[in-house]
Amino acid sequence: MRARVTSAVLSSLVLGGWLTTATAQNIGIDVPSESDVVPDQQAAETEELPVGTIPQPSPARPGMVAGVTLGELYTDNLTLAADGQAKQSSWITQVQPFFRGARSGPRFSGVLDYELTGYVYAGRSRSNQVAQDLDARGTFALVPQHLFVDGTASYGREVINNELSSGSGTFFLDNNRANVATGSVSPYWIQDFGKGGLLLLRYTWGKVMYDDHGISGQSPGVLNGITDSTSHGVQFSLVSPDYQTWGWNVGYSDQRIEPNVGPGIDYAVAKLGTSWQVSSNVKLLAEGGKESRYLPEGGSKKLGATFWNAGFEWSNARTHLKMLAGHRFYGRSYELSWSRTAALLTTSVSYVEQPTDLNQQLLGRNPGQDISAPITVPGVDIGSLRNRQVYLMKRATASALYTMPSSSLRLAVYDERRTYLTQDNRQEKVADAQLSWQVDVGAFTTLTPMFGWQRRQFQSGQTSYNHYSQLALVHQLNPKDFASLRLRRDSRNVYSEVPGAHGYQANVVFVQWTHLF
Repeated sequence: MRARVTSAVLSSLVLGGWLTTATAQNIGIDVPSESDVVPDQQAAETEELPVGTIPQPSPARPGMVAGVTLGELYTDNLTLAADGQAKQSSWITQVQPFFRGARSGPRFSGVLDYELTGYVYAGRSRSNQVAQDLDARGTFALVPQHLFVDGTASYGREVINNELSSGSGTFFLDNNRANVATGSVSPYWIQDFGKGGLLLLRYTWGKVMYDDHGISGQSPGVLNGITDSTSHGVQFSLVSPDYQTWGWNVGYSDQRIEPNVGPGIDYAVAKLGTSWQVSSNVKLLAEGGKESRYLPEGGSKKLGATFWNAGFEWSNARTHLKMLAGHRFYGRSYELSWSRTAALLTTSVSYVEQPTDLNQQLLGRNPGQDISAPITVPGVDIGSLRNRQVYLMKRATASALYTMPSSSLRLAVYDERRTYLTQDNRQEKVADAQLSWQVDVGAFTTLTPMFGWQRRQFQSGQTSYNHYSQLALVHQLNPKDFASLRLRRDSRNVYSEVPGAHGYQANVVFVQWTHLF
């Protein structure tokens, strides 16, 4: 049993490590500690895995996982040339040491996920490159139960312009990626006043930096117009105890993001909320206040608009449902979250509306969650690095996991509409779907077919369709050694294209061996 489940974990490491993804999360004023969110989610993901698996380290289950992956891949379209043009094929050797660990103690708890990937191109030594991926998050307790400091750091590659071609792996020489580094430090004070509520005072400093160091085949000036930015945020909240029938909350948050070049932007919210616990399962919710209003010429008026919402929250042992409706600076607003965990089927649905921008999405990234799942739930798209304006995000996601005796079926869909808050209110739309079926072939082998589809509609009028399919075979040689073979095909079709945009097809064969120390 342990051997079979361990092979499933390696499938997660192999499949998740090859694809380049980035998670995004909004910054709210109701979360006491950013670091508290990750361990709970990781623990939940770990518990979903069968008994006997190697757990992903988290503060709830500290430890470490270290190893190295050696691979050889072949692609028939290294530079993602358009259909009808000459294609360059290549053999590429991959060396990838990795470390994932977590610690939990009275003074410090945190998680670290780091990978260093080197690519050696046969006959193209000038193209050799090194890619790094870092996700780290921790909390120091300076004064137990009162004064804490959160810290985060991330480093990885993102797509510069989604209108142009970009491959599914960092080994492609597509001239369309940049390194993105983010970091934040956030001291905060918590004070429990009993029936008087729980007080939170927080300050957060964040930084986003861009470069193209170590990326092979980049054109000069590819990062022109993409500048670093700094974020300063303050947060105050006072929330009544959970056990009270009538609850209340008061909150204020203000985040200012200042790019090195150009005007800054403020995200400010001041609110007052109340709740009524009608029964053990049902709670009625209502809140209102002031928020920033974003102007067509690109600026904003802090706390320049009134908002309100009302709804309910319902939950039992298996199901949780929350629905809100109201009015914000842009008109009617809605929010939905639903999740259900049954014996064999786990499902979730969410819908959220929020003004945001690229840098806020990058600073809100939630690291360390693409390790213990074979696929990442769509909804992680943050848009092109070239899109610097504030936009109204309307994002819907849904996922389902069906567990069978010897296989598991995963479905995830994602739809997002971005309305850029400018005079013409141009929109960008992204829709995505993924389906994977991981099958146990005996006690030590898994076979996973995967299919994906994505549609993008850009402000320029261009529309692109991406399709991909993958077949992965993973075999456990012993508790510390695994081998895998993957076949993948990507295709892209483009309509009403901008200059430089085109469709392409690319096939990849990937053979890997992973050793855990």
